[in-house]
Amino acid sequence: MKNNLKWIKAAVCIFPFVLIVSVYFLKNQIIYLGTLFPSCPSYTYLNIYCPGCGNTRSVQHLLKGDITESIRFNPIPLLGIILAILAYIELITYVFHRHKKIFPRNRIFWWVLGAISSVYFVVRNFIRPF
Repeated sequence: MKNNLKWIKAAVCIFPFVLIVSVYFLKNQIIYLGTLFPSCPSYTYLNIYCPGCGNTRSVQHLLKGDITESIRFNPIPLLGIILAILAYIELITYVFHRHKKIFPRNRIFWWVLGAISSVYFVVRNFIRPF
């Protein structure tokens, strides 16, 4: 049992480094893969941005290191990365028996985040940033 716990701790600690190195070396392939996706039917046929419109370009700009352009196309991938980092930090504290609740657990937080996102997805159809 203790041997398994050591492997779990090692895997949890090594995972972000493996992920970052993999993304760094595969960055150009990931950007190219994004060019193969079909265009959004919502925008193509109705000229309306759906909540996912701009995600591919947003991730491509994040991979290039251009955070402002990434946010301009769609802030959701960056928000997802921030939430994933918070969840990972909490996982690290849990694995090393110093559990700290960092990840938001309040339902009001998630409702407010959902409401802000919903308003943004409607309003951006009138602003047309890209």
